[in-house]
Amino acid sequence: MFTLIRHALSMRRSQSVATFLAVALSVAVVFSLALSFMGVQSGLQRSSQRLGADIVVIPADAGVSVDSTELLFTGAPVNMYMDAQLADTIAAIPGVTRASAQFYGQTLNASCCSSAAATRLIGFSAADDAVIAPWCDADLSQGLAENQIIAGCDVAADFESGGKVLGHNVELVDRLDATGTDLDGSILMDIDAVRAMVSDTEELQYLWDEYGDPAGLISCVLVSVADGQRDSVISEISQIPGVAAIEAGGAVQKVSEQLGALFAIMASAALLLVLATLFQLFARFFSLAWDRRAELALFRAVGASKREVSRLILGEVGVLVGAGVVVGLLFGALLYLAVPSLLANYGSFPYIAPSLGVCLLAALAIAAVYGLVGLVSVAWPLSRIDRIDPSSAMQTGDID
Repeated sequence: MFTLIRHALSMRRSQSVATFLAVALSVAVVFSLALSFMGVQSGLQRSSQRLGADIVVIPADAGVSVDSTELLFTGAPVNMYMDAQLADTIAAIPGVTRASAQFYGQTLNASCCSSAAATRLIGFSAADDAVIAPWCDADLSQGLAENQIIAGCDVAADFESGGKVLGHNVELVDRLDATGTDLDGSILMDIDAVRAMVSDTEELQYLWDEYGDPAGLISCVLVSVADGQRDSVISEISQIPGVAAIEAGGAVQKVSEQLGALFAIMASAALLLVLATLFQLFARFFSLAWDRRAELALFRAVGASKREVSRLILGEVGVLVGAGVVVGLLFGALLYLAVPSLLANYGSFPYIAPSLGVCLLAALAIAAVYGLVGLVSVAWPLSRIDRIDPSSAMQTGDID
């Protein structure tokens, strides 16, 4: 049977290749889009669940260099600074339950840091933090020593046996869970330790010439507010000169709307691709039933049963769809591998790649869908083949 199937496909090489490519390209696009959507959705959900702050207060001029959504959801720490006393001013606002400051530095080259690439260095007060703690298992209630660090999941391996940050020996306390944000490539330390380190970093002196001594600076304040007090707190913060407030709820809604629009486009494209593949398969095998009526009648005349003829046609469908699905999944996986870097360059979506198990389940689901599409496309042509009368088909070339 396999020899007959291979012969039939090779005799109609152009049609077979066109059908195979249609299935493969369709599967590739659907698979890569499905995995990309799951990664963005997972990242957004995790960031929303563990956001840890209702309001993020930043210098008023920081919005010129980075979008507020990017700051909130991708954790991108930019070189922005304001007076450290503003943290106390914000903490004193009625309705504020917690205000924790962060200070952003940077390791500029591998020679002074165990990490192989330039890495963000974030100083925070671990004892009163509510943002970093949900991403790790260590007890931070007592704070961090000057030489202790928490590393993002992408760089933690570089510090498993100790290491250096800006020329100082450090000890890894814990690693962050995957966040899908720039935190994955960041190093976190006590805020005073970071200030002391960067003050001696020659490459950053231009910042301290502009903003002043880093010992008196912070980069942002992460604010938690009591229920029902958000509007009043934002109103009070807006009256403080030189700062701007990013409301988490508004950013969540903005990103959710973007994600909803993205999903609608993706779902529509996937549906159109599946329908186009169904139509092409149907056209391919409908014409097969018409063009090969004499050949199929000959099989019947030499003793082949209707079931055996149907198995021949189903075998051709199986080979074309099966090969197209396998190649399409492999190509779709390659397309998907480019998604994280594209999102990092052009979007502010947090992104967490689906696990291998989820990817395999998605691949099996897509394979099942396209297998069903193949069966549906060939069902009616098979019903016509079953009506072949060998003698009349061979004499007149008609299927009645």
